Amino acid sequence: MAVPNGDMPTSVVVPAQGGAVVSLAAGKRVKIVDVEGSQVADVFAVSATDPDEWLSVAVTRAWNWRLFPAVGGSFWTTAYRPLLAFEQDDSPGVHDMMFAPCSAEMYSALGHVGHHPSCSENFRAEAAKVEWFPAHVPDPVNLFQRTRIEDNGVLTALPALSRPGDSVTLRAEMAVFVIVTACSMDLEPINGDNCGSLLLEIGP
Repeated sequence: MAVPNGDMPTSVVVPAQGGAVVSLAAGKRVKIVDVEGSQVADVFAVSATDPDEWLSVAVTRAWNWRLFPAVGGSFWTTAYRPLLAFEQDDSPGVHDMMFAPCSAEMYSALGHVGHHPSCSENFRAEAAKVEWFPAHVPDPVNLFQRTRIEDNGVLTALPALSRPGDSVTLRAEMAVFVIVTACSMDLEPINGDNCGSLLLEIGP
């Protein structure tokens, strides 16, 4: 895997039901913008120097003792090292780290017939561009995803509360590749009335 450098464009569009990968040197930032509102962003990340060390939502939950880290906290790797700092949240602040990415198998189980775009498929396509080939698709950070937890432990997926232009800013704590997919789910209304696009803005 190549070490990220300064050759990345300053902005990258993630098309509806698509994905994109960006490289960040340590200290660089990515702002993930919900362009049209109510669009979930699945975020995956891997060390640029070790494809066996990636963002683990399980380790992140355990280290932070929270279902989702607060601004000022970090997302941690499988090796218990901080990978991305959660620097700024210009959204209602509702996010998720419990749900797996949508996949062909999931859509089939839900009764969909034929091909359906999925975050897992889009992840694989973008990860291949940076020579990252994990045996299993990691569980993502689901930015803007709204999950209600009932007192009896039942989970309910609800439409995202993010508005057009809402964003989250992450800062790389090591050289990292960040993959973002615009969630493809349109069988349930977690992305509002329709799936939209995202914008990735790379900054110092």
